[in-house]
Amino acid sequence: MEKIHILLIEDDIQLNTTISNFLRSINYEVTSLFDGVKAIEKIDNSTFDLHITDINIPKINGLDIIKYIRDKDIDSPIIIITASSELENFKIAFKNGCSEYIKKPFFLEELEIRINNLFKKKNKQINITNNIYYNLKYQELTIDNKKVPLRKKESRLLNILIQHKNHTVATDIIETYVWENNIKENYPLRQLVNEVRKKLDLKQQIIITDIGFGYRLESN
Repeated sequence: MEKIHILLIEDDIQLNTTISNFLRSINYEVTSLFDGVKAIEKIDNSTFDLHITDINIPKINGLDIIKYIRDKDIDSPIIIITASSELENFKIAFKNGCSEYIKKPFFLEELEIRINNLFKKKNKQINITNNIYYNLKYQELTIDNKKVPLRKKESRLLNILIQHKNHTVATDIIETYVWENNIKENYPLRQLVNEVRKKLDLKQQIIITDIGFGYRLESN
């Protein structure tokens, strides 16, 4: 079984080493870095299953790192570890896409528990309606116990809407994620949304258009 790969960004050398050694001891693969610039370079050239970052790191801070990750990857969990108690930092972190946080100092076992909980959430099957399910891990749509084929962009659209279900996601954020920063050419988001709506085949639409802003998926 392939190891889960974690990117750790922490400028405190001793803490970085302690966390890295602990994660490796429980069978994770770890890439550890000490500043934001190196982190951006690594994120651009590698894929990670989980990101762990301090807020106050040199060159590019952790809050900006979170936003950068989310522009490329809506799925992988992000944990912030910080000594900061400023409410505004937490608001920005979660707005930018943080999944979880741990306040310093903390027990290493606490980090392990939070990681395990995040992967349980990430791998679970989402119940959209009584007969429609979407598996985030395998990106599979099931309607009436039958698999419904999805193209890559359709899967990515469902991914981002489900991750923010019952909340409107701005058009530009959806487009950046679905088209992976590539030019959309003549394939508009509105057309893609309509195609996914047809596959859901519901009398009552659950992908709602928030005119002038974006889209949201309404689900229990």
